[in-house]
Amino acid sequence: MKRTQHIATRAWVMFACFGLFGLAIVVRMMLVQVNPQYAAGNAMLPQLQTIEPERGRILSAEGHLLAASVPRFDLHWDPTVINTPEERNDFLAELPNLAAACAREFGRRSSANWRDFLLDAHQAGNKRYVAIARNIEWDRRQAVENFPWIANRSRNRSGFMFTDKPRRDKPFSPLANRTIGLHRPTGNSVGIEAAFDTALSGQSGERWMRRIHGNYWIPATDNFVREPEPGLDVRTAIDLRTQDVASDALQAQLNHHEAEWGCAVVIEVATGNVVAIANLERDAQTGRCTESYNHALGTAVEPGSTFKLASIMAMLESGRITPLDTIETGDGALKPARGCSKMTDTSHPQGGYGPLRLEEVFERSSNVGTALAIQQVFGADPQAWLTALANIGITSKLGVSLAGEGKPKIHASTSERDWSACSLTSMSIGYEVTMTPLQTAAFYNAIAADGRLIRPRFADALLESGEVVSELPTVILQERIASRTTISALQSMMKMVCAPEGHGTAEDVFRDRPYRVAGKTGTARASKPGGGYEGHRGSFVGYFPAERPAYTIAVVVQRPAQHGYYGGVVAAPVFRAIADHLYGTHPELSQDNGTQLADAPRLPVTMNGEWNTIQALYADFDIPFLLDTTGASEWPSHVAAKTNERTVTLTARNIPESAVPDVRGMSLRDALKLLERRGIRVDINGKGTVRRQSIAPGTAHRNGQTILLELS
Repeated sequence: MKRTQHIATRAWVMFACFGLFGLAIVVRMMLVQVNPQYAAGNAMLPQLQTIEPERGRILSAEGHLLAASVPRFDLHWDPTVINTPEERNDFLAELPNLAAACAREFGRRSSANWRDFLLDAHQAGNKRYVAIARNIEWDRRQAVENFPWIANRSRNRSGFMFTDKPRRDKPFSPLANRTIGLHRPTGNSVGIEAAFDTALSGQSGERWMRRIHGNYWIPATDNFVREPEPGLDVRTAIDLRTQDVASDALQAQLNHHEAEWGCAVVIEVATGNVVAIANLERDAQTGRCTESYNHALGTAVEPGSTFKLASIMAMLESGRITPLDTIETGDGALKPARGCSKMTDTSHPQGGYGPLRLEEVFERSSNVGTALAIQQVFGADPQAWLTALANIGITSKLGVSLAGEGKPKIHASTSERDWSACSLTSMSIGYEVTMTPLQTAAFYNAIAADGRLIRPRFADALLESGEVVSELPTVILQERIASRTTISALQSMMKMVCAPEGHGTAEDVFRDRPYRVAGKTGTARASKPGGGYEGHRGSFVGYFPAERPAYTIAVVVQRPAQHGYYGGVVAAPVFRAIADHLYGTHPELSQDNGTQLADAPRLPVTMNGEWNTIQALYADFDIPFLLDTTGASEWPSHVAAKTNERTVTLTARNIPESAVPDVRGMSLRDALKLLERRGIRVDINGKGTVRRQSIAPGTAHRNGQTILLELS
């Protein structure tokens, strides 16, 4: 009986095995019916697949590449294409030269090792996708196509094939890094890459592809079924030179004041073009500044005293006060209402300002004067004050093309739960409200544009093959945010803040400049997540030239820890550096710019360079100069130039033959002459004069050493 049971069990096991085998055959047949490529093994049938197009480029206003898809290629070899005696003989004859070319171009192996590697792959006869090299640039691909055996043979005859692997590069990174943004094919792109993704993406194509060993897909033919259409180029409003100056000036202030982060925005008044936008965060441990978040666009903060411009505007528009009306500020201290914090002016320790005209309240940035004036005008009807702010247009987002714009927080109604007896006066000096630096810049730009509120524009055109195919127009959000009388009064007050002969909070910042600025400093306590305050935030917003506004600039520096925290100290110098650059590179800004410019110095700025050349130029143009040879052992061959108000000082430069010379400030021609004479190879990044060099001056050099020069 047991034997019979044992035989039955074995029979059932065999039956189950045959059943599974039969089921596998049925599944295999179904797969072949659905997808015939399963029946062909490695010789699979071609499939029609989507081919992604080349992504469009992002350009600066001058046409420089800010982002582009740079071609990269992987090189593989299919040795099984060599399948006739004649082809084998030809291959073996050219193998030594092919191996030598691989060793010369790719390295990694000697010529003999490359020969053995290629020969082994050929003789094995079972590998159809042998990796040769990865991430090859376009120029190296062209060199490979001229290799022995590969030249004058198609891919199907040589077996060597390139696979496209495009990479998105930013040649001038980290400049405007977050504004240019990132392209992620899987989604979640940011910046201009995301805002103009549809235009940049182009139209996909189709091509017959076949799969080979290793699940790799290669073109089955050299032709497309439908050729992909490349994306359009986006021309941004960013001016690279201004962007570079803004980033450098901001970084210098962050390091000097050991601040957490800072941002700077430069807007062209007439068009709203954002010609520069810098966002830097500083690592407290290393002091290194990087651009990892667009604070100007996305971080809404309490603006502090720069919001007083909106407060004064609303008061003047009410008709209940004029710029010449007097406010008694007393000793510079005020407790606005029961339960409110005490409010003080910087003059409080010295006894206060006493009586001030409203325009002087703004000039001196008196917190007490602003609070008393707002109580006088809107104390009986705070809702009218909130309505006036909404009418100005600062309570809503700007609606810029870039995603991630922070939402301004400004009370809309006195019935809101967090409205209190302190809100009216707190808001008047820039607390209990939040705005992004870009929104603040757009508001100040409206004052410069005689009341026209313009949406900031990051790009102005879409291009195809260098030709404009679509212009992106300037968008006017409001034709007039206030009356002409109010705008004119505010423009006058902003000039008073920066006038060297006045008493404004920025009176010393622009004292020696050949242009005039209209602006406002801001200093606010920096709020902490969860409530309370820690540290301060300094800002400066304004426009220049004051008489004919061309550019609006906003600068914010978060939590400066050293050497002061007032806006005039930490932020205004960044404004000044940017304005100096713009004024020096745009001659039209100096025309008809007021009588105070008649005696302004107009000596040309000179690059460092050869003494004989500079001396001859200064003699031809009759420009006065002084030659400082202190410490020089002989007559100088090179000099460093420093332009002052009425003369130029040329300082002798000691450039020893045994060390790397200091070529900063020189023209590229002079720098190359000095470096190449010492046997130093030179790589160049940018255009203009030498701004940085990768090897420190005075370092001992060796023949054939390479130095990178950054030009600006």
